Amino acid sequence: MRLTLPRLLLSALGLTIFTILYLSHPRLNAVYTYTYTPTPPPETSSPIISAFFQPWALLIHTTKPPISPLQIFWPAQNIPVTPSSPPRGPAAENHLDLSDADIASLRAAHATFRTALDQLDPSTISPFTGVGIVLVAGGEYFGPALVSLALLRQAGCDLPVEVFVADNSEYESALCEIELPALNARCVILSEYLTFSANSEGKTAHLAATHYQLKSLALLLSSFAEVLFLDSDSLPLLSPAALFASPAYTDTGLISWPDFWVRTEATAFYSVANISVPTDLPPASAEAGQLLVDKRRHLKTLLLAAYYNVWGPGWYYPLLSQGALGQGDKTTFEAAAVVLGMPYHRVQTPVRAVSRVVDGKERGSGMVQFAPGPEAGVAFLHANTPKMNAGHLVDEGDLVDGVGRHLRLWGGEEEQVALFGEDLERRVWGVLVEGGCRLEGVVEEWKGRGGVCGRLRGHWEAVFGGE
Repeated sequence: MRLTLPRLLLSALGLTIFTILYLSHPRLNAVYTYTYTPTPPPETSSPIISAFFQPWALLIHTTKPPISPLQIFWPAQNIPVTPSSPPRGPAAENHLDLSDADIASLRAAHATFRTALDQLDPSTISPFTGVGIVLVAGGEYFGPALVSLALLRQAGCDLPVEVFVADNSEYESALCEIELPALNARCVILSEYLTFSANSEGKTAHLAATHYQLKSLALLLSSFAEVLFLDSDSLPLLSPAALFASPAYTDTGLISWPDFWVRTEATAFYSVANISVPTDLPPASAEAGQLLVDKRRHLKTLLLAAYYNVWGPGWYYPLLSQGALGQGDKTTFEAAAVVLGMPYHRVQTPVRAVSRVVDGKERGSGMVQFAPGPEAGVAFLHANTPKMNAGHLVDEGDLVDGVGRHLRLWGGEEEQVALFGEDLERRVWGVLVEGGCRLEGVVEEWKGRGGVCGRLRGHWEAVFGGE
């Protein structure tokens, strides 16, 4: 286990006491003393899941696309989806520098992986059990993840949560050993699963994964058989129990949500996957800030999605998005289901934007996603611009306009009540102020920012009157 010098020094200090400001309500101050002994990261991986994934990690490694990373001539255009947008057909423009020989090379590697999937009988594999929530956090994403977790619990959800961090450097003992367990959540270090035996002599290799690549691996390697995945900045606004019980989920085992834009995958992707170009796909690309998956039915889907993501940045992200806005993992899960002929449900209610007005200009600040069903209500607010990171919010200018006036981020109070049934921003800011003040000296990414608590309270009082 690799240890950094700061962790070794902290461990040598033994018992450390952090005295921090606790705000059970933004108007109330109380001193809360929170005691823990910083320790090196423990082993967080499951031996059973690790044994399951080892041969697949090796196969992903050995079926790396055998050509240079793809080059994009110019990015695909971001065309908004409208009610009159037709189903996606085969007439997409090509934005890739991709020869017939390149396609054949990619197809051969893809076919090797696909052949192994075809031979897999998921009913003989049972390393996953139960129902739970999965998030990816670490670094700047811990702050938003803590807000998302708090809202989950406010929504009445008591399901266990696994919070994946990329590697040891992102493991924070104060959060992983005190804060998260108090919320029935635990940290999992993803890199523990990604080193595997590469040959019979015991030589090891490692799959590299960062940013967009982490989501598919976290979903696949979580201990749960049924999973709601949340981006750290996706705020749950209803109990996931309603989603797991919906016919859309029970019929298909996979629910995805729409993006604003027309899908822009290259037709060459289907040549690589060796399937006919579908003509009945939803017009909108997918937005993967949240996914609902039954791994018992979609184990092959998640394995193929992991393949697309590990080799995404150089090959499959360009193939599936061609440089359009948001290129990354967002279409890989549906693509894997389509290639394998597996069912999935795309939520029909279009995504809705919320925004703020800065110096007379409207700026998007979040994506409202709805539950499946014709009369379904709001399910998530993907608060991606800006994210609900207490340290960033007060440091990066998102909360004020050009003359220093404090702004609402998601529209006025009446507008939010009409959309969410409450002044949602006010409730979320209650969580932000409580957590930001209580943990400003604890969350590594917030340390050294200076007066986080006071500045959060200042915005609270300016916008919401401090009530």
